[in-house]
Amino acid sequence: MKHLQTFLALCLILGAMTFYSCEKDDPCLNATVRFTNTSSNPYDLKVDGDFIQRLSGNTFTEVELFEGRRNVRLEQVSGFILFPTIVETTMSVFGCQEQELVFP
Repeated sequence: MKHLQTFLALCLILGAMTFYSCEKDDPCLNATVRFTNTSSNPYDLKVDGDFIQRLSGNTFTEVELFEGRRNVRLEQVSGFILFPTIVETTMSVFGCQEQELVFP
């Protein structure tokens, strides 16, 4: 009887830990977002103010993002005359999904 009580208590603790352990490494809380640059010019990609990478012209990159609302900024690096093209948007990212943002 004592072993059964110990076993049930252990199962209860492990179940609670599993239920309440939502971390950013959980694949269902992350989404894959593909950023596609249709311009021949390079763009800098920033998400929530953090520099992610420079995308060469006519390329794409796939980025894993934690679900939620994300502020995206894409700024043309070269190939402009007076001012660079800047694309700013807010994306709603949902875990376990794939999304795409095509620019400029």
